[in-house]
Order: sequence, then C-alpha cells, then structure tokens
Amino acid sequence: MIKLIDDIRLLERLSEKEPYFGSLFNAAAVSFMDDPELLSIWVETDEHGDAHSFLNASTDSLMLFSPYGVPGFEMVLFVTNLVSGGTIKNIECDENSFGVLRNLFDFDIENAVQMFAEKRMDMPKSAFSVHDSGNFDDAWEVTKFLFGEEEDSVKDFWKLKMVRGVLRKQSTLLTLHDGAAVTTACIRGRTEKAGAITSVVTLPEHRKKGYASYLTALCTNMLIDEHRVPWLVPANEKVRKMYEKLGYKAAKNYYYLYNIKEKEDRK
Repeated sequence: MIKLIDDIRLLERLSEKEPYFGSLFNAAAVSFMDDPELLSIWVETDEHGDAHSFLNASTDSLMLFSPYGVPGFEMVLFVTNLVSGGTIKNIECDENSFGVLRNLFDFDIENAVQMFAEKRMDMPKSAFSVHDSGNFDDAWEVTKFLFGEEEDSVKDFWKLKMVRGVLRKQSTLLTLHDGAAVTTACIRGRTEKAGAITSVVTLPEHRKKGYASYLTALCTNMLIDEHRVPWLVPANEKVRKMYEKLGYKAAKNYYYLYNIKEKEDRK
C-alpha cells in the first residue's frame, strides 16, 4: 500500500540505509506532518506495515529510494503518473529504484557521491560574523542562487520550510556576513544518528575566501557534538575536493536522472 506518511517512524528503515536522504526526508516530514496539503513524503508499506519504498515528490523533482528491494507496483505506477504529467525535471534514486526506472523512461544520468565526516574539524581563527538561524531574508538573498529564479512562491515555500525546520529542531541555518550576508550553509535534517548538510552557497564575488569551508566545518562540528554523523553531497568535482580537504570521505553513489521522458516503445 502506498500512502502519505502519517508516522515519522516509518522513515527509520530509510535512515538505516540512506543516512543523507533519510535526514532530508525526515526534515520534510517533520516540517509538514501537520500540514498535509504541503506534505510530500509517500511510503509504500508491506503486509506487516513496514515501509520499503520512499518518495519525496515536489512539483518538478522526485527522490525515490527503495533500499530493501525494488519498489512495488503501486509505487512504480504512482511515479509513472507523476512523470507523465510533464513537470518532473529530475529524479534522484538508489540502485534498486534505478533498475526499475531505466525500463520505463529515457533519461540522462549522473552518478553523484555522498560523503561523510568522522571527527570534529579544527576551526581557523577568524573575524567572520556568523549568524545562527538569523535573518531568513538575508539567507535567501544568497540561497536563491541555487534555484536560478526569484519567484515569490519559491521564496515563500523555502522560508516556510526553513522556519518550521529551525523551530522544530530539525534544521540549523547559518549565514556568514562580510558587510552583508555572503555565504549560507544549512543542516537541513537530522535523524537519530545522522544529519544532512545542504545549501552551502557563496555569492560569486565573495568566493575563494574560505567562507564556504568555514561554514561547512561549523555545521560538521555541530553534528559531531550531537553524536550524529555529518553527510553531504558535493555539487561538482571542485567542491568535492574542498570537502576532502576538510576531512570528508566518499561513501556511496546514487543516481541523478534528468531530461526524463517515457520510452517511446511503451506508448
């Protein structure tokens, strides 16, 4: 059976196998569990009530993970219907889900790496001004470069999930100031054993000053001090090397699918 999540404990099995994505799913569920119109986490459960496939569905992207075997028929049909709507631009998925999706759709593929850190990082002495979960509007002025758009609806939803995440102890939003906000980093989600660091962004004119490394190290140490393993995904090879210098290690790959369309021979 596939259903909109109604119990956060259903995500425990995902978090066991996928700490990074489990943290992101957990954050989304905690932020919107009491607001079903905005909740986007779907789970497919077996006859024992255990969840084995997990879907986070936004208006233009999907995260599909099935760490205990291939997704079932209901989940596959649900995903197919979403893609058929024509608005889905990309899907992030694991090996089991990829094995099913490649038979249903044509797409371009990237393999992305998940990385983790095992210990605290030495923090350089600095005069940086860092605000912990401070002015959300300032943080948006930096973070919006990730979205490539400035629509009010995008900003409003981003701010809503961030405010709820911070208030509910799921998220931590940091902004670094150099006259104004120039860099952001976020602990987007937390589970019992892990946390996901996302949205590490520096304005173009302020890059190569160590700001992103500094905030990443701060987020890393916060999670280590909470006895959680920090996880993140580098945006590209250059960023990956930065994380390696900080002490992060590559752990596992996942698939990023884009330019998605149904296979012609299925129509």
